[in-house]
Amino acid sequence: MRRRFWVVALIAAFALIAAACGGTSTTTTEATTTTAATTTTAGSGTTQATTTTEAMTQKTIIIGTTDTIASLDPADAYATRDWELIKNTGEGLYKWAPGSASDLEPGLATDFPVVSDDGLTYTVTLKDGVKFGDGTDLTAPVYADSINRLLTIGPDCPNGVANALATPYLDSVEATDDHTLVFHLTQAASYFLQILATAPYYPADPNIFPADQCVLFPDAPVYGVGPWVITQYTQQEQVVLEPNPYYEGDFKPQVDQIIVKYYSDPQTMALALQNGEIDIAWRFLGSELVQQLEDVQDVTVGTINGGSIRYLILNHTMAPFDDDNVRKAVASIIDRDEIADQVFSGQVTPLYSQVPPGFLGANEAFDTTYQSPNMAAAQQYLTDAGYSTSNPLELDLYYPPEHYGTTTADWMQVIKQELESTGMINVTLNSVEWSTYVTALTGGDAYSAGVLGWFFDYPDPSNYLEPFVYNGGEGTNVTKAAEGNSFGVGIDDKSQQLVDLLVQAATETDQSVRADLYGQAQDVYADLVVTLPLFFEPEHVVYASYIHGDPMYDSPDTLNIGPTIEFNYSTLTTDK
Repeated sequence: MRRRFWVVALIAAFALIAAACGGTSTTTTEATTTTAATTTTAGSGTTQATTTTEAMTQKTIIIGTTDTIASLDPADAYATRDWELIKNTGEGLYKWAPGSASDLEPGLATDFPVVSDDGLTYTVTLKDGVKFGDGTDLTAPVYADSINRLLTIGPDCPNGVANALATPYLDSVEATDDHTLVFHLTQAASYFLQILATAPYYPADPNIFPADQCVLFPDAPVYGVGPWVITQYTQQEQVVLEPNPYYEGDFKPQVDQIIVKYYSDPQTMALALQNGEIDIAWRFLGSELVQQLEDVQDVTVGTINGGSIRYLILNHTMAPFDDDNVRKAVASIIDRDEIADQVFSGQVTPLYSQVPPGFLGANEAFDTTYQSPNMAAAQQYLTDAGYSTSNPLELDLYYPPEHYGTTTADWMQVIKQELESTGMINVTLNSVEWSTYVTALTGGDAYSAGVLGWFFDYPDPSNYLEPFVYNGGEGTNVTKAAEGNSFGVGIDDKSQQLVDLLVQAATETDQSVRADLYGQAQDVYADLVVTLPLFFEPEHVVYASYIHGDPMYDSPDTLNIGPTIEFNYSTLTTDK
């Protein structure tokens, strides 16, 4: 059961891509509410509070989540929660149809791009009449400025999205007139159209996001060119979205207001759903609560088989993981089945490569290489590294306590016990709040090892490997910056070999050759233990029976959330 659902659910979609390139909380009667909104502007060090009282005679849908915001700046944001808000307030040149991981279609572009014979130039025509939520016109020069801002200040923003999705691929963007954009790539990339559909390539309003600085948390209102406007937000509490009056696209809102409420723990969020305080619970409930909610009357549980992977980031330039033997020892001892059985009752699937099953070229390199759990091999690696029962390895592991659900502490405790069972490792677990944690871990100079989760930015095997290799690798540090090299160079011959394989696979158009190259890359990746993949699990969205997705699109049973984990608020309707 564990390994099968992912392959069956997704392999058809990814094969197509590879070949081609309780109560009610809905308000329908008059009510008066008073909301205190606190907004913090990055870099200002100040907090501004405003109180608004408004009469509501409108349809409102309230979404609960435990997943907090790290940034709202398209040049910086690199978390699922951030992207969800950016994608609902904005729009890209290209976008995935709701519920789909295979149907890419024009958004702000009039059509698909004209690509030069060498694959290095993409020419795109921008639609006429597009406006930001404050009425500012989106022209090709404005869009080009936004993307060149991503290339110039993005690499210095704290969350690192530019280094993962922009600078390795894109040299510059120019506007040849008010409607024509020309993208100049650093190398041909068969999946660049998918990259253009990611949130960093959504145009940023120049009145909110200046050219010379990141603004992680701008003052509300926050405008994009999409169907919604963030009219207010309180960090760690709630975000309020209302329709963009200037939006003329395909996904006009079906309700008057979306409120996203943040909960400190999933149990409280689940109770809020049952009590009618929220209409939808989305990220993260955990398998135990989901099973409980399946038995609640008038509540629907939608299962999204796209899933998310969990893994350990290992810092290759920081002790003790700068030692190849230490990385291999940890890889040899981790028992993924024990994690799945003890913590999740078999509801997650052990993962033996950073590329999950169903993707082009996916293999199980970590199982082939380490056949974990292998106590004898782990102890030998530790001995070779100079450790013993009388001189044990002192190991710090970091994790965010709530961001991936409260079970994170439980499975980290299992990992601690497994590592300490060698008799040669002492583990200290460190819990750090998400917004602090993610920046420190991916920055590559604070933690030697920590937990991360991953949804693909675009559905191609490259996206499960390149972000953890190129430009420092999200804290793995297997590459270092080099002048004139947008990918960085390996810190040794083997990591350079990995870079070279990924570059070759990215430019290859023959899918069978690509599959072989990605297989080779996964073998080298496992040998280096760039990251340590652990498991993947399905996502769930749980909602009241009066909430509906749009039957015109895929997966209305999951409110049109598909394997891309994109929640399009505009497909939501309510009977209340």
